Amino acid sequence: MTKYAYFLIFILSISSCTHYTIKVVNEKKGELTATHELVINGEKKFYLDSVTAPFPPYMQLITDSSGNQLLTFLNPYNNSIYFYNYTDTNYINRIQYYREGANAILKPAGYYIHNMDSIYIYNMPMTEIVLSNNAGTVNGKISLRSNDPEWPLYLPQYLLSTVNPIYELDRHLILTGQSFFSIPKQDLSKFRFSACIDIQNNQVNYFHTYPEEVYGKNSNWEGGLPTQVYPALSPNGSLVYSFPPSHNLYITNYNTDQYKKVYGGSNNANTIRSIDREAKNTLDELVVAHYLQQDMYAAVLYDKFRNIYYRFLLKGLPGATFSTPKEEKPIIIIIMDENFNYLGETNIGTGKEWNWNNTFITREGLNIEYIGDDLNEDYLTFKIFSLNSIN
Repeated sequence: MTKYAYFLIFILSISSCTHYTIKVVNEKKGELTATHELVINGEKKFYLDSVTAPFPPYMQLITDSSGNQLLTFLNPYNNSIYFYNYTDTNYINRIQYYREGANAILKPAGYYIHNMDSIYIYNMPMTEIVLSNNAGTVNGKISLRSNDPEWPLYLPQYLLSTVNPIYELDRHLILTGQSFFSIPKQDLSKFRFSACIDIQNNQVNYFHTYPEEVYGKNSNWEGGLPTQVYPALSPNGSLVYSFPPSHNLYITNYNTDQYKKVYGGSNNANTIRSIDREAKNTLDELVVAHYLQQDMYAAVLYDKFRNIYYRFLLKGLPGATFSTPKEEKPIIIIIMDENFNYLGETNIGTGKEWNWNNTFITREGLNIEYIGDDLNEDYLTFKIFSLNSIN
């Protein structure tokens, strides 16, 4: 072996020691006992017009002045919010927003309907909240970024969805954002991913940091998917956060930075590891393959009708490569009681069958958008899951 080869091995060994890999161990793997499961007990099909497709990027359930439950969703093709009666699935109307002029909203990417005169819309290109009404009139704007060109280093960006909605709590709107890159250890306590808007004066404050035991020590969670944060609103008004690499859940108030940590993992989830390479030297292909190979948690939802929590787990594919479709990851739904005690879990299939980002809860059960092999694009279809005892 040449002197150069010895030198190269020595350099590689030193550099490999400088990479810090976070290992998040599932301490209760294989020790949990299931007493419940989820079973399909119904279906809802909403007929779509010719310019509306399945997989809407955002939904909100609301109750109108007559007490009817309405399913609303965003149609990005024509910049509209559609309204349907959830019970009989009939179309009601839609609100059109313009892309030009004084009332322009370039790209709605989420919204919160407080009432028909106060609709808060997230305008993604401008990173702002637009206050509008059901006539499409813009009545105000709230910026969610600063004039500093480096604001993404310490302020969140947002990928809102049905399972990452805008919440209203104590006259405040709560938007859960994220960082799209690994945060250096020295900046971890400076980056806050939650925006809190006082709707009485439009003042914005930022709260909630990434937990150091998962995201600290210069760990590499590049790619945006492992740094996505999923919120749920508990019955007492606390926020419950699900971080993809953590078997735990983190509970906090909307306006503090203190967490209470509880176990909220799967009986079958494995140890989750960050990428063993410095972020600046990590190729996109490795980032994607790493995410596909790892178990990663996702949305957490509270079911007020049954007083339980659901948490999604996207199982890892050990042999996955950069070209493996992320829809091949199996989807497991973990069930917990109101105190986060484990009740069971159900494997519902893969992302080829289910658009789990469009999940919401009604009195009927857990609604998840269904794709399936026989997808009819004339309809927006949901399968409804109910809780079943297996004792």
